[in-house]
Amino acid sequence: MNNSSNTEDSIRTIGQILQEARMAKSLTIEAAAAASKVPLSFVRLMEQEQFYLVPDTLYLTRFLTEYAAFLGLDSKQLLTQLKEQMKAARVSELSHAVPSIDSRIDLRRLLIYLLPAAAVIPLIFIGLSLFSGPSPTAPPAQDSPVPSSAETGTPPPESLVATQPSPQVAPLGAAQPKEVATAQPITATPGQEPQSPSARYRLWAAAKETTWLAVAADGAPRRETLLRPGETAQWWANNRFIVTIGNPRGVTISLNGRLIALKGESGQVIRNLALPEDSGPSPAGQ
Repeated sequence: MNNSSNTEDSIRTIGQILQEARMAKSLTIEAAAAASKVPLSFVRLMEQEQFYLVPDTLYLTRFLTEYAAFLGLDSKQLLTQLKEQMKAARVSELSHAVPSIDSRIDLRRLLIYLLPAAAVIPLIFIGLSLFSGPSPTAPPAQDSPVPSSAETGTPPPESLVATQPSPQVAPLGAAQPKEVATAQPITATPGQEPQSPSARYRLWAAAKETTWLAVAADGAPRRETLLRPGETAQWWANNRFIVTIGNPRGVTISLNGRLIALKGESGQVIRNLALPEDSGPSPAGQ
């Protein structure tokens, strides 16, 4: 009876034997791997007979023994069959990898005929290129007359250049900030003013041109602002402001509602302007 079962097992492969034993227990491959404590990747590898993926056969032998014991199979018989199956796989790979003597002879004969042909083909192309001669070149295209500005109705280039505004060149001593934050414009509807906090002084700036300002209130770190035409900004302080203005002609500044006279040309820089001065305006709300 055992001889007949051994004969049937030898006909079937290891993967078939393991799958049938697992399915007889009504187990999925994941459940069988968890119950046998064999890694799921090795269980799939053994059932799919991908033994060549394992670099060391010691792992394969160990996991096959544990998995076979869990399924109630003869582990010694499976190990013997594993060795025979892997040996047969190596023999088949070698038989396909090593060409026969006849095929080697055929390749040598083929190379004998191919080498002269490979040397002659470039000579043929060189000869054809020499005898064919240069190809006729097309005559140069005649330059079509360019219509004058009077015909097209467009103004001459001189007039176009004259209408373009010349770029403004800032003085060498002017400080250009590398990176400033754009202030959000504070707009007020007619008849209304934003509510002022409990501060003595209110500084108001309205931009006519793009202007950079840096304002420090009551000794705090200065805050940089970039105002574009039409934008406004305001600051509050109890003691004084220290103001730096990058374009004095492009901005109007008032302190508690009184205009501040700014001395400077467009593009120049007014540094460390203290507001209010000794004879400054009265505090806000007074």
